[in-house]
Amino acid sequence: MGVVAVIWSPVRTLREVAGRRSALPGFVVVAAYAALSLALSAAFVLGGVTRRQLEQGFEQPPGQPALPPEILEVVTRATEIGTPVFALLSPFLIWVLVSLLMQLTTRFFGGTGPLSSMFGVVGVAQVPFFMSGILSALLGGLQLWIGTGTQAGVAIGYLVSLVGLVFLAWYVVLVVIGAAQARGVGYGESAGSCALSCVGLGILIILLVVVAGIGIFIVAGAAAPQ
Repeated sequence: MGVVAVIWSPVRTLREVAGRRSALPGFVVVAAYAALSLALSAAFVLGGVTRRQLEQGFEQPPGQPALPPEILEVVTRATEIGTPVFALLSPFLIWVLVSLLMQLTTRFFGGTGPLSSMFGVVGVAQVPFFMSGILSALLGGLQLWIGTGTQAGVAIGYLVSLVGLVFLAWYVVLVVIGAAQARGVGYGESAGSCALSCVGLGILIILLVVVAGIGIFIVAGAAAPQ
């Protein structure tokens, strides 16, 4: 696939994608990443990894009140169902939101390219996420095999977080390059647009997390014995 060349030749590849004025290259990358995310998430859920992680996360020190088993079961089941759904849909949501935000904010800097080009380059920019998903899954499996509570397991956990941050930064760089090519603006203007988009996207994510948290507590409260 030609879009994979964005790894070693980002400027040329994103220029070519922008020149096609089509969202298809971006859709192909996003769909592949969504399929990978769904497969990995389903594997963790079916393998009991998600349940074990939640149970460990809700463990309380001796003497502290523990979460009632029925509430823990409701939260666990909701997470096991919601995690694969989120893994499948989030790549598409990020693709659409970032593309629309970048298309809007680059207008303030004189951007003139079509929205289809923006969808193309922002989608192709998710190639690092695909690589990050595979690497994080391998490291996560190693962590579970070693033991999450061991020193090595904790170190691997930090490494997984670091890998996620590095590939996220790589994605942002590719979005800046791609938006500059798609909209005919400079890298400085594209970076400024990306900063504005990140603020808007961050606010939206916080709101979604708050709403999801409220929903989980409502469901858990409804399932609690009266």
